[in-house]
Amino acid sequence: MSEWETVSSRRPATRAPLDPPPAENGSDRHSNSVVLGPRDRLVGSLYIEGDLRVVGSVDGALEATGDVEIDGGGRVKGPVTTRQKLVVGSEGSLLGDVRVARLVIADGATFSGNVSMGKAAITDPEPGETGSAANAASPAQLESLGEPVPTAPPPQLAAPPQADTRRKRR
Repeated sequence: MSEWETVSSRRPATRAPLDPPPAENGSDRHSNSVVLGPRDRLVGSLYIEGDLRVVGSVDGALEATGDVEIDGGGRVKGPVTTRQKLVVGSEGSLLGDVRVARLVIADGATFSGNVSMGKAAITDPEPGETGSAANAASPAQLESLGEPVPTAPPPQLAAPPQADTRRKRR
């Protein structure tokens, strides 16, 4: 395992991502690439500094600083976060929420989950935040990205139930 591959049981948000080493050809592209082959099965969380290709099966959370591709019969059950691009190929299956900068779902792919997309979606949540509230962009973040800010209608208050004060006759 090279010094840039990281397999950890610690929650990825509790540590700062490492800067990838420069590629030998001088480009700034991630040089680390991990493939989970058709016979590979991962149960748990995986954090990758670089790109990840899943052809096997994953039951758990995935996070990568590069691209993530799920194809060739690859199956992922769990949340996926990538700071670059997520591709679910025509033979891929993803059942879980995703936080991505860019998303591609090919014709014939299987996907079920919620999507948070764009720069605001991949920022790490504040400590103690979990669930969909941690993944939601604030109105200020949406405005900075040029996105429309949703406005919610005022809540409708239900009238309290009235007690029946009539006497029953026999």
